Amino acid sequence: MPDAFARLLQRLAAEGGAPRSQFSARSMQNLQSLFDSGALCLVRRGGGFVVEVRHAETLAAFYRQRYPSAGEVLMGPPRARAVGTLRNAKRVGRTDQEPLLVRALEPATCSRDGVDYDLQDATVKTGAACLLLEDGRFWTLTAQVALVENLECFLHCEQMGVSATVALYTAGRISDLALRWIGSAEMSQCSFIHCGDYDPVGLDEYLRLKSVLGNRVRLHIPENLHHLIATYGRHDLLRDSEAILRRLRASPDADVRHVVTALDATGCGLEQEILLLEHA
Repeated sequence: MPDAFARLLQRLAAEGGAPRSQFSARSMQNLQSLFDSGALCLVRRGGGFVVEVRHAETLAAFYRQRYPSAGEVLMGPPRARAVGTLRNAKRVGRTDQEPLLVRALEPATCSRDGVDYDLQDATVKTGAACLLLEDGRFWTLTAQVALVENLECFLHCEQMGVSATVALYTAGRISDLALRWIGSAEMSQCSFIHCGDYDPVGLDEYLRLKSVLGNRVRLHIPENLHHLIATYGRHDLLRDSEAILRRLRASPDADVRHVVTALDATGCGLEQEILLLEHA
């Protein structure tokens, strides 16, 4: 999984040089030791400059040191391959599997590969159930699912005043893999309730969900939302996301506009944990 810098080094090795315009300032900084040693040099050619290779063996050693297994076909999960190739697991944005926490508030069973999993039984026995997601092998579920942004609300979702069969913890913005799952054919019989903070980021996440789920997802809006925001809201929740808020004001979604009106009227955003006090 060579990155852009690795491909640049490969081009230098194969062609003996490359136009200076192909190198970012960061790439030139990374290559400084090779320029200092004379393995690379900058020469004028035509109307510009070219980075030219003067010592191929030094360049090859530099490449092997930075990308220890870049020339091999490595087997294993994506982040393991990233360490083997790039020495850095975080150079890959995701792994190939992902655990998701769910809590069943009513009887609910999901299935995969002909095996049923009783979510309510697991919730009663252990407090929460865990589903391991992987592309192309999704769980099937029929339920009303609350997509809960924050951990405390997920752990006490019975107190939020939300009518749902299953609560799913999204840990902020839902991952791309989990979004593909809830938008898949296996989840086509589910409806969804977005339960997030009442601030620009939370509303933006709702619109992201709606772009995949369409009318199968709705926004949870308590009847006394304006009062809650005026009483418990914080100004910085809007100030830190002003660019998103400007975009939300033009949203065609009626629920988003309703919440944005309350945000603009109070000048505050609201964290969803307040719902646990309202319904305690």
